[in-house]
Amino acid sequence: MVNLLTPAFLVVLALLAVLPAPGRRLWAAEEKLTAREQVGKPVQAAEQLLKQKRYKEALAKLQEADAVPGKTPYEVYVIEATRAVVALDTGDYAGTIKALEAVLATGILPAAEALKRVETLVQLNYQAKNYAGAVAYGERYYKEGGKEEGPRLLMAQAYYLQNDFAGAVRTSRALLEQDQRAGRKTSESVLQLLVSSEYKRKNDAGYRDALKTLVANYPKKEYWRDLLASVQQQPGFADRLALDLDRLMAATDMLETQAQYMEAAQLALQAGLPGDAKALLDKGYAAGVLGKGEGAERQQRLAAMAGRQSEEDIKTLPQLAREAEAARDGLPWVKLGEAYASYRRYDEAILAFQKGLQKGGLKHPEDAKLHFGIAYLQAGKKDKAEAALGAVAGTDGTRELAQLWLLAGGPRE
Repeated sequence: MVNLLTPAFLVVLALLAVLPAPGRRLWAAEEKLTAREQVGKPVQAAEQLLKQKRYKEALAKLQEADAVPGKTPYEVYVIEATRAVVALDTGDYAGTIKALEAVLATGILPAAEALKRVETLVQLNYQAKNYAGAVAYGERYYKEGGKEEGPRLLMAQAYYLQNDFAGAVRTSRALLEQDQRAGRKTSESVLQLLVSSEYKRKNDAGYRDALKTLVANYPKKEYWRDLLASVQQQPGFADRLALDLDRLMAATDMLETQAQYMEAAQLALQAGLPGDAKALLDKGYAAGVLGKGEGAERQQRLAAMAGRQSEEDIKTLPQLAREAEAARDGLPWVKLGEAYASYRRYDEAILAFQKGLQKGGLKHPEDAKLHFGIAYLQAGKKDKAEAALGAVAGTDGTRELAQLWLLAGGPRE
């Protein structure tokens, strides 16, 4: 009888970790892990040939051992474990998979060790582009108690590559939830996969939700651009919120062209908010976007108009406050709050919005709640901003904008 649990043999198999530590008994307590000489000697010869990278000869020796009739599970185990290493060394993933499956089928390995081989089979099947096999072994891995993230990530990618986007979403979200429970930041690649999978399966709500998570963790411009476009394009997004969207784009540095700055400033003027118009144009000039090219003269005229109107508007604010006190509803207070906010007078804006919401009678109360929360955020009062913005419940885009302001975390001036 030949004992194959030698140090040299363990070194050969270290890459796959397919053997237990020396001396451990894996079969019945009274049975030693030994192989008959007609099996053991060819396997030992194969081990030496493998170390010399003489793969064909090593395989021939393993075939010799395999031809012995009446092999015990342990004899099958040592043959297939060695064959797995030869196959892997030669880049034969299919052969490695087949050999490892035979190793598992012997039942030699204890549960914890077998689970590691199942994890390896997930990786090998994915590498071999056998995506269905990667998913199947991934499911087995978690069914048998696996805890590592790696197999689930490969499963998500395998689902995606098979155009099973629902499976990719399910598995990606499981990774996200696992990371959240552990207090870890989910990798950018997992979140990108989730976003793409939701998009591919045409789940608009899931796509926006995934983009929000991606932006919250990796606030890159391209992700913000996709998120803002998705929110604007969602069914029911109110046209009256165009200026609110432009303000958010300005706060996240997403206004990038002359046309975008000019359109935003014009919307602010039409809304009776020259302070906002002037601030937007000032930002465009400071960014080096405005003031050049064929449109420079027109841009200068609009900036001059916004400046003049702002000076005049500021003078009317005390009168507007008196009128708001006497008004029957809260709309004048809300309008005054918007004016104060446009001049960066956030504390006064907060008080005005509070009075407007308390007095009520508003046609669009969720708009007022949105602007109230933004004023808190821009005033640096984050806790109160989170409470106010979290209370915005409109289904016409106001709630989405409130959530995006929380992601943005305030203005960048």
